[in-house]
Amino acid sequence: MSDIKLLSDSLINKIAAGEVLERPASAVKELVENSIDAGAKKIDIFIGNGGKSNITVLDDGRGIKKDELEKAVLRHTTSKLNSSNLNCIKTMGFRGEALSSIASVSDFSISSNQKNNSEGYEIKIVSGKVKYVKPINQKKGTCVKVRNLFFSTPARLKFLKSENYESILIKRLIQNFAVIHFDKEFNLYLNNKITIKTSLSKDREVKNRFFNRVNQILGTDFIENSIDLEAHSEFISLSGLLGYPTFNYSNSNNQFVFVNGRVINDKTLNTIFRVAYKDVMFHDRFPQLILNIKCPHDWVDVNVHPMKNEVRFSDFNLLKSFIIKTFRDSFEKIGYENNKLKSSTPLVEENNVNVFQGKIKLKETNYSNYEINNNYDSLQESNKPEQFYPLGHAKSQFHANYIISETEEGIIIVDQHAAHERIVYESLKKDYYENKIKTQLLLIPIILNLDNLVITDYEKKLENLGKFGLKIDVFGSNSVIVREIPALVSDCNVKNLVDAVINDMANENSLNYLETEVNKICSTIACHGSIRSGRKLEVEEMNDLLRKMENTKNSGQCNHGRPTFIKLNIVEIEKLFGRK
Repeated sequence: MSDIKLLSDSLINKIAAGEVLERPASAVKELVENSIDAGAKKIDIFIGNGGKSNITVLDDGRGIKKDELEKAVLRHTTSKLNSSNLNCIKTMGFRGEALSSIASVSDFSISSNQKNNSEGYEIKIVSGKVKYVKPINQKKGTCVKVRNLFFSTPARLKFLKSENYESILIKRLIQNFAVIHFDKEFNLYLNNKITIKTSLSKDREVKNRFFNRVNQILGTDFIENSIDLEAHSEFISLSGLLGYPTFNYSNSNNQFVFVNGRVINDKTLNTIFRVAYKDVMFHDRFPQLILNIKCPHDWVDVNVHPMKNEVRFSDFNLLKSFIIKTFRDSFEKIGYENNKLKSSTPLVEENNVNVFQGKIKLKETNYSNYEINNNYDSLQESNKPEQFYPLGHAKSQFHANYIISETEEGIIIVDQHAAHERIVYESLKKDYYENKIKTQLLLIPIILNLDNLVITDYEKKLENLGKFGLKIDVFGSNSVIVREIPALVSDCNVKNLVDAVINDMANENSLNYLETEVNKICSTIACHGSIRSGRKLEVEEMNDLLRKMENTKNSGQCNHGRPTFIKLNIVEIEKLFGRK
């Protein structure tokens, strides 16, 4: 071991740069945040070779004074922070590390002007050393140029990925900035090719300006397949767009999350979103969404991550509960429509985004006479008064699994098993929480052997299942006996149901009443107790199923996240046949 010694300023700066700058996108983030803090209305970003060879950020903000250019690139110098507001940070940047860190590992220059003339000044720095400060032709604002990033730290350069990968990360970053700061113009050039181009909307309504920007950055499909979100509590407000459960993605890349306008990437919040969506989405999929969380600035700590990607809240449990409740309330409001997935359509209809449709006017049909023809039920119509039914009236069943319903706008195809599964599931959950689950006594109890199952403390677990309407007792040394089942699923295969429930229990350390366990068991019971594929239904049964769907929350998906129905618009159908 050598003697303890003080590190050189050059080495200190490079170590600091390693904390603040993970890759080129980190440098871009710091520079763009500086432009935002400077009040810029237009920010242009030029990237070469994925940011390794060139990063240029040009803005029309307030600029930097000539005599402060050298001070601006020193460590821990900032105009955004003082000792009295460390716990109430309102700016994007605040530590005073970004410029010094970037300058220490690149060829770096800043040119800036605070006045409406062309007389600006430029400072040039190489590996942290000032080369010169000189006059330059510069309009109001600031231009930062970063060349050969990490050239003086080859170890960091070695671990960067391909140009395409680094460029994608930068593009995603600028998309985030552009979405949340829709009052500013962002333009991104990758290798001199325009990749993101935005313009400012002149609409007076803030909401419409936001939608206009989302349309520019993410496309019309994102809006057409999302729910407009707006919710407020005493300390928190949430705004943005929640993607329909069917509008999902293979990872969390399409989750645009902000706290007081700050771009963040917090895995804990990503997990909360999946919990909120878990009843209506496949377990291995991720919701697409835009969420801006607003809260008092002293209620959130933005200084917990070197790159400011994560934040810490003073009452995280409150935030978690509010997010989950708000998301689920939003799904309930759209009811059976929460499986909607649209293709591209116009952004705005009469100055309002068409988030979801209301009820549809339909002709009531006389189903007293019908005949079976091959695998289809052909129904004879007669004229009757018009009624309003969102999911229409059943016209036929085909392949003994799908219901065809006619609406004035087209047809709806319903997966009878998936739809009934959701209805039973929601009913079971409601009855469980209200202690109202009705049971049915089995005339002949069923005995199941447990030789192949390993369940610790399963006697207590089986006792707890009584809350779900399952009366199961230990029977001998390796068997159980089933005496009662929920009345709601009285037609199910009891053996298969209990096998599935006990297998679920075997994979858990304990059975408790946490929401996850309740949902899992209710879902298993519902799956085994719902209308099976292959069962032919009378028309009255089909219509009864449609009406129940309309009055059941989240009925657009089954318990596993699959859609329960799809819509075919008459216009789309006519296009398929060349009529339009």
